[in-house]
Amino acid sequence: MENSGENELSNKKKKIGNQGIWWHQDNLGPLKHFPFIRQFGSMKFSKVRMDETMLPHLNDGIEIHFVNSGKYKWAVDGNEIELLPDNLSVTAPWQLNGSPTGKMDIGQINWMVIKPEEYDLDTPLKLGSWTKLSDKFQKKIGTMITNENAIVVEKAKVFKKYFIELEKELSNQERGFEIIVHNIIENFFIDLYRHLALREQKIQEEDNFIIKLTQIVTNDLSKKWIIDDLAYMFGMGKTKFTYEVKKHTGYPPNSFIINLKIEKAIDLIKNNDAMSMSDIAYACGFSSLQHFTSTFSQRIGISPGKYKK
Repeated sequence: MENSGENELSNKKKKIGNQGIWWHQDNLGPLKHFPFIRQFGSMKFSKVRMDETMLPHLNDGIEIHFVNSGKYKWAVDGNEIELLPDNLSVTAPWQLNGSPTGKMDIGQINWMVIKPEEYDLDTPLKLGSWTKLSDKFQKKIGTMITNENAIVVEKAKVFKKYFIELEKELSNQERGFEIIVHNIIENFFIDLYRHLALREQKIQEEDNFIIKLTQIVTNDLSKKWIIDDLAYMFGMGKTKFTYEVKKHTGYPPNSFIINLKIEKAIDLIKNNDAMSMSDIAYACGFSSLQHFTSTFSQRIGISPGKYKK
């Protein structure tokens, strides 16, 4: 239940177009039962407003945001990102994060700040005696948060339930709610670990895909590569293969292959004085010296001859 101070805060926020809850150091509410939860909030903005509390700031805990609706410009250690609906963001205690201008657009955002017993750049994460999560698990999730610098999990609707359940338990405070709150937060960290581990695996697979493609093409640059053949090597159709290459390199397959040819040509120009420009052109798979010169000039900005000088 809200006390009179909380009612006053709630009424004040409603007057300026906001609805929701926000428990923090100066308005603990149910958080008095959970010293490790520094903040918990769920706020709906019905009109655009400026809020100094949302400017980039440091918290003494792991700060977690989930966007229900709306679009929010955010910054982590000076790097701007955009938080969209169903996005989850996680920042470490030493990371400056918040709205660059303090502007909060129309929408709804949930957040909580979990204070670890120990955690910094050189100290493994230790949540505290309240949790039954193993030390090994806590160390792993802490390392993931540290290594990623600023975590944004997109299309993370699965995390919405944790904020709904926490708000319900903290607001109602029914018998045994302390145990349930502990369990909800533990399950949140388990789910976060699974998502980050899966993302790491996908990133590794994507890196391996580009490494393998690069090796295949550079092993025989003089060959006229057919996209259908390359796609077949990776067990993909042409459309899927084209999408994956463009997604991970920014270029469609043919353009990516040309980039590899130019990179090899630059290496030969720099390190092989014995080869003529014609030799380099044919070694890199260009049909003629003219074709090589034209392509090189378009990509690099000067001709191969001038580049060599």
